[in-house]
Amino acid sequence: MGKASSAKKVARAARAGGKTPGQRRNLGFPAAIVAIVILGLGLIAFARQNAPGGGSPALGEHWHAAYGIYVCDRWVENLPDGVEDPLGIHTHVDGLIHIHPFAAGAAGESATLGRFFDQVGVRVTDSAITLPPDEPYEERTYKNGETTCGGEDARVVMAYWEDAQDTDGRPDDVRTSNIGGEHFENDLGAFTIAFLPEGEEIPPPPSAATILEEAVKDGPINTEADPDATTDELQDQFPEGAGTGELPTEELPTESTPPAESTEPTESTEPPASTEAPASTEAPAGG
Repeated sequence: MGKASSAKKVARAARAGGKTPGQRRNLGFPAAIVAIVILGLGLIAFARQNAPGGGSPALGEHWHAAYGIYVCDRWVENLPDGVEDPLGIHTHVDGLIHIHPFAAGAAGESATLGRFFDQVGVRVTDSAITLPPDEPYEERTYKNGETTCGGEDARVVMAYWEDAQDTDGRPDDVRTSNIGGEHFENDLGAFTIAFLPEGEEIPPPPSAATILEEAVKDGPINTEADPDATTDELQDQFPEGAGTGELPTEELPTESTPPAESTEPTESTEPPASTEAPASTEAPAGG
């Protein structure tokens, strides 16, 4: 009995002042709960910061960007707008992108060139530019590895100038991938979407020179953000809606610079490159 009593006393003393194997596990469980809570709060904060519509251009703001599509040695005619403008990113056949988001899904980081391409019916990928199906564009496609500029291989490329009123220098950004994902970083920028041989200079869009004069024709500019504004309230600020929707009167050339004649034999069995686009049933997409 003496030994059993002593053993019990030792066990009680261990539980009162020492550590048992189970105690470490009990402390670890609440620590894990605290860590999960902290991680969850961090993920919520990250999601809010990066949610669609966060940042500028915000609801209520009114921005403009000059743009142009340049193929080999000429500009494509200014594109007409879509029939309706549900997002607030459109054009007025003036060589400008008018950016005043009507919904969070088209604001902030979600305000991209791809949204504009969808609106006007142009498809721009990393390897091809396909114009709208209507006259005079006829869904012409300019594709890397197939279409040439004067017999030279060409590629799709985008150039961006932060200030459309100062395009004398080199572009601030040039990219050949994810062009549709390019975000509108600031007001009064300029974009050229080009199909050119690698190394050739990318010209700024002609509309850059008159961006301020054209911008003021579209209602209030330099407006402040209003995150609480409704879609109807924002649309009421711009009664012109989707713009005129008029098509340009001059016909778009059916071909780029004619391929240079060559007397050298070729082993290629592919048909001659052409800027004529094949018939397509694909819906326009932004990149």
